Amino acid sequence: MQSEKLSEQLAVVATLDPVTVVNTEVFTDVVDMGAMQQALAALSIGNIAAETVDFKAYSCDSDGNNAAAITGRTATQLAAHASNNDGKQLLINIRDTDLLASGKQHVKFGVVTGGASGGPMSILVVGQPRQGLGSANDLASVAEIVG
Repeated sequence: MQSEKLSEQLAVVATLDPVTVVNTEVFTDVVDMGAMQQALAALSIGNIAAETVDFKAYSCDSDGNNAAAITGRTATQLAAHASNNDGKQLLINIRDTDLLASGKQHVKFGVVTGGASGGPMSILVVGQPRQGLGSANDLASVAEIVG
């Protein structure tokens, strides 16, 4: 049994704050995988229109530019449906070694729908730091850790 709390093991390293996602892809903050062993991105989908949903991981520069989709790190496209995608979550795991082919050490996650109506979505990315407490690597926007 581990004595460490998850908040000590994991850091909140990127987010896409709740937003209406439509047919223009939106992205999380950029994560420096040089400081992380692995990361987990969780997309949360609200009540959306009958549109497809695409969610992927991209290797990129530290400023988010020169992005390229990472092979094998794209969620299966959700088919357009009036209600099947509402209230769903999609998860993408990434390890620092997944970036070797790109020669980059930064990653970001993007989501887009296949239409102009879209709906509310958010992404939370947690990372496992190479060293130190997870909470020491949290984004400045983390307001409180309880417990």
